Formats: sequence, C-alpha cells, structure tokens
Amino acid sequence: MNAGNLNQFELSRRTLLGTAAIGAAAGLGFIPSAGSAQASGPVRSGAPGFEPLSVDSPMARWKSPQPLDFVEGATSRFSFPNWQSGNDDSVFYNMNIPSFFKSAIVPVQPEFSVLERNIQADLLDITFNNLDGSANPPLRAYLVGPRQVQGMAMAHKGKVVFEIYPGMNPTGYHVWMSASKTTTGLLVSMLANEGKVDMEQPMSTYLPDLAGSYWDNVSVKNTINMSVGVDNEETFESLSNPDSWITKFFTAIFTPTDDPTEWRKMLGDVQPLEGEKPGDRFRYSTSNTQALVLLTEQVTGQSWEQYWNDRVWSKIGARNPFIVGLAPDGTPVGGGLNFTTLEDMLRYALIYTPSWNVVSEEQIVSDELLKEIQTLGNPAAYAVSTELAYGQRWFGETPAFNTAQWDHAFEDGAMFKHGNMGQGIYVDPARDFCGCYFGLATNDESVAGVDHSPGYLRTAAKMLAGG
Repeated sequence: MNAGNLNQFELSRRTLLGTAAIGAAAGLGFIPSAGSAQASGPVRSGAPGFEPLSVDSPMARWKSPQPLDFVEGATSRFSFPNWQSGNDDSVFYNMNIPSFFKSAIVPVQPEFSVLERNIQADLLDITFNNLDGSANPPLRAYLVGPRQVQGMAMAHKGKVVFEIYPGMNPTGYHVWMSASKTTTGLLVSMLANEGKVDMEQPMSTYLPDLAGSYWDNVSVKNTINMSVGVDNEETFESLSNPDSWITKFFTAIFTPTDDPTEWRKMLGDVQPLEGEKPGDRFRYSTSNTQALVLLTEQVTGQSWEQYWNDRVWSKIGARNPFIVGLAPDGTPVGGGLNFTTLEDMLRYALIYTPSWNVVSEEQIVSDELLKEIQTLGNPAAYAVSTELAYGQRWFGETPAFNTAQWDHAFEDGAMFKHGNMGQGIYVDPARDFCGCYFGLATNDESVAGVDHSPGYLRTAAKMLAGG
C-alpha cells in the first residue's frame, strides 16, 4: 500500500478495536463516517459479546418510562430531604439529575473505545463472610434484595467479565453521588505530581478567598484526605440536625438562594473542633471536596469540568457525554453530581489498572501517580474514624486507611469509594481488576440492609486473580 493509501486508511487504535463489532458489514474493517460513500444507511454496532446477565428484580420497572402523573408528582415533590429518602422519587431523581440541577455537559470525542466482553456467569454465585464469620447470600440473591442495585459491572485484565442491569437500561444514566469524589482527588493529585500544587501548603495558598480563615492551618494533603479538624463531618446526627453546619452547607449548594455563592462563604466560616488538629482524624465531608474543586479551577484557570475533560474524559474513549450538576453559582459539584452511564464509569475505573490501554492511548494514571494516590493516607487518622466501621461491614475485613478522596484502601493497593444511597467504585491494580455499581436505597442500614456490593467486588477480584 502506498503512502497515499496509508493516509487514506489511517486508523486509530480505537477505530481498529471497533472492527470486530462490525464484521463483514464494514468490509474493510472500520466504522464508516456519516458521509462515507460506502454506507447506504447508518451502520450500528454494539460492543463485541455484549449480552448482560439478568436477574428478576423488582427494580426492573425503572427500565420503562414512568407514567406522566408520577413524573409530574415527583418533580413537584423535589427537595433535598426527599431526594435522600430512598423512596421511588429518589430513584427518579438519581436517574434524571439534569432535570433537577443546572448541569454542564462534556461532549464525547469522535471515536469510542470498545470494551471486549468475557462475561462469567458464575460470578453470580460468589459470596463472602462478614467480619463475625456469618455468610452473605450469593450475589444473584443480593442483587434483587432491599439494596435495590440498579447496575453492576466488573472488568478483569481489560475485559468486562460481569455486567448486569437489574434496575436500569445499559444506555441509561445514573448519578455517581460521592463516588464522584475520586475524580476531584485525581485531578488534584495530578497537579501535585506535576509540581503545580504543594500538598503541604495551606489551602488558602491557592484560594485567596479563604485567607485569614481556619484554612490557613489546613494543608492540601489534609483536605484531600478529609482530616481537616473542623466541624463539617457528615454523620447521621449532623445531617439530621437542620441547624448543623453541614446541613446548612448542603442546603446552600443544592438549593438556589438569594446568594448563589453562599456555600463558598460558608467554607470560610466553618469552625475548628476543640482539641483536634488537622491530620488527626478522618472526618468525611463533601465540603472538603468542593474546596478542592475550587482549588483546581484557581490553579488551572479552567472550569473544573473542562480540566477534567482535558486530562481524563477526552482520553478514555467515552461513548456518552459526561454530565455534572452545578451549584447555584455554576460551580460543578465534583463531590457528588457526576452523571454517566455505567459502562463509561467502568472506562474511568480502568485507567487505574494495568489494562488502561484498552481505553486510552496514553497512561493517564502513571505508575508513580498511582503509588502516590495509594499511599497518601494516614492509618492513624482512619483508625479513629466513623468510616472504619462502614468498611468492616461492607467488606467483611478491615481496610487499612483512607486516601486521596478514596474512603477505604487496603495494604494490597486496592481502593474503594462509596456513594450515597448505594453507588461505588472499586479499583484493584495488583489484580488488574475494577468494578462499579449504581443503586438506590436509604442510608438507614436497619431498613435496607448493609451495602455489601463492595465486598462482592473485592471477592470477585480475588477469585479471578487466584487470591
């Protein structure tokens, strides 16, 4: 083939990956563009081997359009408390975030990465023991239980080995909730790795509006590790108290007010905890993540979603646009309102594994950066946190620490981030495994049971990797 032909048929790796999905219909082995003379009509293709597993779940009703009277009623009933209640309205809100929050949309690139499937149905039979030795049911039973799992996917060695949609369609969108925080943590970690942010410097170094406040004493490292020593922790008690600082913060960031920047001003007014220094204790708070969103914008001079697109989303061959809900002032809520399909969330998770090259032409998370993220946390701060007990219940074992916006990290390098009402992302680089899931259940575990999805993901990783 001469040079002209080479140019004519020059294909990127992603287009070549799509070849198997087209087969003989494509003839020469590429997806024709809309203007190709070879195509008499649109050429459509699913991913190779795409055939999700199925279970008979009561959540299946959410795969169909909802009646107009329900849609109108749920819309009229929208409020922060109702959104967090775990009822049917909550399901609708979580699957339709742009209908309830002003949102930013990041478009996809012309080509998408094709994920090869090697579905292993026997993963439906996995189980694991709780910390007290009691056994959990097989995954197939758990998926139709009160946790109301809507979708779950796993990848091993770059291939999708488990994919199921009990309560949504494969092309449907869902909110990540706090699993979103990993994206903010990643961007700040990138800036630190490149010398653009010093993890030991106070937050106010990069956020002049916070100068003169308590943030003069809080380092970027302690903020990304959620150990800032202030009264902003998200607990059942604080979130149930309408007068708590964190409840008022959520009201300000999720509800339009006369002052759309009120949530930013609140960051400067948060009070320190008596007898506790930054770094002493892991106290979970979305407000810390939002401070990091502001830092990212200040340092880069770009909107958070644009920088996210430049560094990550535009490079993973996402098949669908990335959507993020905005605070009243237009700032992305990178601490909780990422909104994508499950498959695209899995593409993101893959960049933390050795099989990153199935979605990206460059290693987005370098080995050095991954090591920094995996080891940034402080086991002593985690050991006295309320999150430790969650990790033990979810996994049936005791994680070692939290790190860089990931709630739970293990000595073997695996990391997990949970999202409100049952979302999650688990990456296990040593086992070349990752997984994620969406769900909708009240946070009251006495009603909905324990969120054991993290434990099933870790169990699958160990089984597939041989230990």
